[in-house]
Parts: sequence; structure tokens; C-alpha cells
Amino acid sequence: MNRQYYSLLFVMGACLLLSLVYCPPFDLQLDDKDIFRYTGMAILRGNIPYRDFFDHKPPMIFFINAAGLFLGSWGLWMINTALALLSTLFFFKRCRQYHLPFPWLLPLLFNLMIRDNLISLGNNMTREYTAFFTLIFFCILLGKSKYRLFLLGLLTALIFFTQQDQVLLLIPLLIHMMAEELALFRRNFLHLTAGFLAFTIPLLLYFALHHSLTWFWADAFRFNFTVYTTQKKSFWDHFRTVKHYLDEGNYEIPFLLALVLGVASLFLKHKRKGLVLATLASLFLTMSPEFMGGRMSAQGGSGYFFSYYFLPLSASVCMVLFAVFAFTEDPVLAGKKALLPYALLLCLSLGYTALQHGTHLQRRDQEPVLNRPELTYLRQQHLKDYQLFVFYNGQYTWFYTDLKILAPSVWIYHHFWGQYEQWDMDHRLLQSIGEDLLRHQTTFVIMEEALIGQFKNPANRDWWLSFMRTYYQPVFIPDSSQTLLWRLKKERL
Repeated sequence: MNRQYYSLLFVMGACLLLSLVYCPPFDLQLDDKDIFRYTGMAILRGNIPYRDFFDHKPPMIFFINAAGLFLGSWGLWMINTALALLSTLFFFKRCRQYHLPFPWLLPLLFNLMIRDNLISLGNNMTREYTAFFTLIFFCILLGKSKYRLFLLGLLTALIFFTQQDQVLLLIPLLIHMMAEELALFRRNFLHLTAGFLAFTIPLLLYFALHHSLTWFWADAFRFNFTVYTTQKKSFWDHFRTVKHYLDEGNYEIPFLLALVLGVASLFLKHKRKGLVLATLASLFLTMSPEFMGGRMSAQGGSGYFFSYYFLPLSASVCMVLFAVFAFTEDPVLAGKKALLPYALLLCLSLGYTALQHGTHLQRRDQEPVLNRPELTYLRQQHLKDYQLFVFYNGQYTWFYTDLKILAPSVWIYHHFWGQYEQWDMDHRLLQSIGEDLLRHQTTFVIMEEALIGQFKNPANRDWWLSFMRTYYQPVFIPDSSQTLLWRLKKERL
């Protein structure tokens, strides 16, 4: 067995080991992941996305969760880990094919970045999946398969329907590829389009056959343009947000090295400066979600965006560094001696972060939300579908999947009432929730009354509290530190 096979075993083993720290017994509890898990359960129970539950994410994350839950309690982890291993294998083969001095280095860096617990907050997030798909896209772009263009179109659609904004970082790569093969522009464009449509048409047919295209358009697209990205903050606030997470998440050194070496390569001897320029453009476009609104500022918080929105940097940083090292002709960047200092800078700090995380794992079953006395009480009630509703506290969405029941309303999370002043000004949506609860005779509601004070519109706050006090009453749960559970009044049954 030669040295290259040892390198492959090393990097694949590292990928598997770094994935194991997010296996089900140790995966972190997070609102978004619990909502995605609920959507997967709902699909397996016959619900249709957007028609039967609201979410403004594209649909692929729901189907991934449905597939994972279908495979069992470890299903999501197996899908996620399989994609990580596939991305790592593809990338290692490209690094070896283009004779990088250390073919294991950039695949290892990719895994250290995408499993960085300071950024990722666990696994199974939309931008984690788009990072896998983007790196595979880049590897196929550099290949010579006769199906290359079709696969690139297919992956473009897959990324778009997993997280729309992440398709932006593919645009410079596609422009570069089309410019390099300008004589074949028409053929290449048709093959790309065929790949894109091969994924898109079945997806649209699925919603059309379930009479859900209108909801699909309204929730996954129109909502994001008309509501979700409308809050603003200044350029310097965006800059501070980016710097904060690059620094706090341990991404600063890899990002700056990729940026500096990429720009330097444009002025040094290099065989493919166009590819370097394209990957640099992708590097900046990776952070486009931060510049699409000011949602965290609107909540009155620190103004910092969600850290896991920076996860795709794990792919774009590695793409820039690959373009730099694979095609350089300058002795400053060529050879093992030149690359060794960069290898240490790229991996030491992230490696230490991974080691610290791996040696201080917290078991999932010790998460406070999963051990609430209210959950124990609800388990004893043998609830059926629609008998529980979780309002304005996404961390308790976990209760639905734990109890294996469906929510009585399509509105499975509600932070918009606390985020946008113009949201639901006429209480129409709140009234629809109230009507659903009464129609289904929903027995229990999870609600922290103090949190309702965060509503931007006082009239909405007053309407909802009035509804709850009229139809529901608090339930005292022994060992509970707060009033969280409400029960339908007997006279309202």
C-alpha cells in the first residue's frame, strides 16, 4: 500500500471521526433542526410542504429529513456523513490528480471547517448540505466526464432548492467555465439546462399534483423577498458581523489566507488566473446571506447573524486554495517546503478546536429542553394529532416529534411576530391559529407568557394573550421552574 492510499485513509478517517461527534447521542438541540425534523415526520405522515405547514426554506431540507427519519434514528446522521465522505473523496481525488504536494491537506481543512462546532451548532443545516453539494460541483467542474455539464446543472438545481441564495456562488464558476469553452457555449448551455430541468421538473410536478404550487411560490420565494429580507442595517454593521463570526468561529485565518494567496496569485506566475478570480468571487458571494437584510438587528439583539450561515465558507475557502496551489508556477507557493507553513496555519487552530470539542462532548439526553417536566407530563397523556400546540418558542418544537403528533396549525414557528413591526397587522394569522386550536379542540398549548411581550405590534400581543386567557388556563407541573403549559378550559370543551 503506497503513501497515497495512506493519505486517503487518513483523510477519510478524519472525516468519519469528525462526523461522529455529531452522531445522535451527542448532536446539539437547535430550533431550526427540530423544525426540519418535524417537517420530515409530517411528510412521512402525508403532509405536503407549505400547504400543511409553513416554512420559507426551499423544500429539499424537508425531504432530506423525511428520508433520514424513514431510515431510523441514525438515518439523518448517515445521510449527512455519507455526503461528507463523498465530498471528501471527490476532493481528495482532484487534489491528487492535480499533484498537490499534500493531497490530504485541503480535504482535511474542509472537514475541520464544516465540523467546527463554533460555527456549525451541530449538523443537518441547509447550508451544511449546500457546502457538500458545492464542493462536489467544483470537483465535477474540474473533471472531464462526458456527463459533466448535465451533472453541474443537476447540482445547481439541488443547491437552489436546498438554499436559494447559495446558488449565487456557483455563478462565477459557471461563467468561467463557459468563457473557457466559448466555442461550445450553445451545447454546454443546453446540457446545463437539461441537468437543471431533470431535477426541477419532477419537483414542480410533485407540488402540482398535490395542488400546492401556489403555497410553494408564496412561502419559499415571495415571502423571502417581501418579508424576510426587508430589514436593513448599515454596511459597517454587516462588516462587523462578518468579522465577528470569522474571528469567534475560528474561520479568520483560513479566510484571510485564501483571500491573500488568491489575490497574490493574480500577480504571480500562475496557469489559471481566471479560475482563481472565479473562486475569489465565489468566496465573497458565499457571505451574501449576511447582506440580505438585517434580521438579527431587527430583533433588538446584538446585530450578529446566525453563525451557521457562514458554513459554506468551508467549501469556498478550499476552492480558492485549490485554485492557488494546483496551478501555481511561482516558487513562493510551489512545493512541499513552501506549502508546509500554510498547512500549519490552516489546520492547527481548527484542529485544536475540534480536539476541545471532541473531548468535552455533552450528551443530547442532558439537554434541558429534552428533560422538561412538562414533556414527561405530556408523555403520560397519550396525546393524538392536533392535541398540542407550541407557540412562540421554537426550542419546544421537539415535543411534536418526541410525542409523534402533528401540530394543529400550519404555523409551526412564530418569530415573525417578534421581528417585523408590519407583520400580521390585522391579526388575521393569529386568528387563524386560534380558529385551528378551537376547531381541533387542542388540549394543550406550550407558551411562555413573558416572551409574548417581545411582539413588535402591541395589538397582536394583546389579542393573543386575551385569546389564551379566554380559552386556556395555566397548568401547574411539579418541579417546573416556570409556567409553560396551558390547558383548554373544561367549559370550552
